[in-house]
Amino acid sequence: MKRFIFSLTAAFLIFFALPAFAQSSAQKFSVNGITVIMKPTVKDIINVSVYYKGGVTNYPADKAGIEDLALAGATECGTKLYSKDEFKNIADKYGINILGNSTYDYGVISLNCIAKYFNEGWNLLAEAIKDPIYGEKEFELLKQRRISGLKNADANPDSKINKMAIANTFKGTPYAIDPDGEINTVSSFSADQVKDYYYNTLLNKNRMFVVVVGKISKNEIISKIKKAFSALTDKPYTPFSYHTPEISSNTLNVEPRKLATNYIIGVVNAPLFTSKDFVANRLAVSAFSTNLFTEIRTKRNLSYAPYAVPMRQQMPFNYMYVSTTNPKASVEVMVNEINRLITKGFSQKEFNDIKNLYITSNYMKEESTDMMASSLGRSEILGDWKMDEEFIPRIQKTTPLDMTNVFKKYIKGINWNYLGNEKEADEAKDAFNMKVE
Repeated sequence: MKRFIFSLTAAFLIFFALPAFAQSSAQKFSVNGITVIMKPTVKDIINVSVYYKGGVTNYPADKAGIEDLALAGATECGTKLYSKDEFKNIADKYGINILGNSTYDYGVISLNCIAKYFNEGWNLLAEAIKDPIYGEKEFELLKQRRISGLKNADANPDSKINKMAIANTFKGTPYAIDPDGEINTVSSFSADQVKDYYYNTLLNKNRMFVVVVGKISKNEIISKIKKAFSALTDKPYTPFSYHTPEISSNTLNVEPRKLATNYIIGVVNAPLFTSKDFVANRLAVSAFSTNLFTEIRTKRNLSYAPYAVPMRQQMPFNYMYVSTTNPKASVEVMVNEINRLITKGFSQKEFNDIKNLYITSNYMKEESTDMMASSLGRSEILGDWKMDEEFIPRIQKTTPLDMTNVFKKYIKGINWNYLGNEKEADEAKDAFNMKVE
């Protein structure tokens, strides 16, 4: 599942690291009832992202995938002013990138273009937001691509184990719904159903907000939003009240499959994005990920790329991953490393190394307007957009003891998920039952 897979610690650090030395402070304001978060930069690339709140809480399980189709279709199936081909030709001519998709916590339609052609890009974005038509022929092509993608994902072990892990951990909650959809649900949707969902559920000022990053003035973006979106509906919207399931003991979910190697994910508790423990948790899990690579790959050669990741979501969690032909030994190393860190704590060197990596990766992130916009948007979804610019200063105030304490506080049990040889899973049961001390 593409939104859940992060293959390397460095990759997720680059994507999720938050700004330390902002080119200009972000600000939040309202334009005709629409919230706008804006961060001016000196770069010639402009990103405008329109967010839709709710994600998988917006629809039942039998409609899984409808929001992702609705937002992708808004950019790929034509609008009242432009046919699909006309829309694409303009985008190609001016190097404009417009995409729509939905995740567990939100949906988004984003524009990325150079400042010189911002007017052309904005016109396409505004059309996709307010007047998508979901032409039947174009929609059927989009739907078939989605179905093909779902089949490929189910056949891919990494995608499958990630989907298993989140479905098992969050059984009975909205997160049990895959925002990509299921083959049977996506196959059942008509263009009219998806169009109705977009116009009557998503297109609502109270459900939307806009993030703008790039070389553009506040007055210009205010003028464009007023002109394009002043007529949008303004209906009541009550955010979903999330209650994250607590993992207090070990569980094991096994799905047999004939594979060359076995795929394993262990899920543990994590703090909320707005919690005082959030920063220490991110540092702790990042350092833990580095240790897993050393212990499992470098020292024992049990796996090619083991890692651990803190997932920044409305219902947060941390997880550790390994693909291996020796599940028993690999899981034993994972749990032993957890218990070592809980008992002995993180060292000053581990803290310094991971802190420096975050700060360095932040400079890389600041090179990309779309990454800055994504970080601001997700932070707003999770409760506080200001965390985006406060994160690195908060890292500077964190200590190795803070990392150790948060590791102890949140890891009480492990939800293990296993895809592969059933006999080898059975032989590793003692390892999966190892207690966190």
